[in-house]
Amino acid sequence: MQLIMKRNLFAFLIWMLVCPVTVEAAKTQEDLHIKDVFRIYGKRKNVVMVELSKETLDIYDITFYKGITLKNDPEALAFIRKCLENDQQGAKKIKEVTSDGEIVSAYYQIAGKNCPVNRFILFKVNPKGVITLIYIEGELDSDDLITILFTRKDL
Repeated sequence: MQLIMKRNLFAFLIWMLVCPVTVEAAKTQEDLHIKDVFRIYGKRKNVVMVELSKETLDIYDITFYKGITLKNDPEALAFIRKCLENDQQGAKKIKEVTSDGEIVSAYYQIAGKNCPVNRFILFKVNPKGVITLIYIEGELDSDDLITILFTRKDL
């Protein structure tokens, strides 16, 4: 009985050490408004949402990737722009393109509260109204991310 109690205590202590790290990593997007975009629009018709596996991400020093693409949805576009307006406050603007006073393309590096990883929001609306929003976090910096995004890889 005493051996079982020691094992349980040991397991509990290990869990207490590991769990806060896991919870913190999972909450890095929680303080951003764009999380609502993924939550609200992620399972709607004509929407594609992608979350990449850890195995795929490890190659690029990325710990989290979530992207969503919506086709010609003015209501969603207005909501996304409002979320971006809130989230980009205090962010480092790597690139921002506006047309007729509206953001059509943006690339922000978001400062995190006690967050050990870099966080990025990428946004684009193409001329046909297709909206793409991507959230990335990891140990890579903005130059690394630009290299990944703009280096063509022949398959």
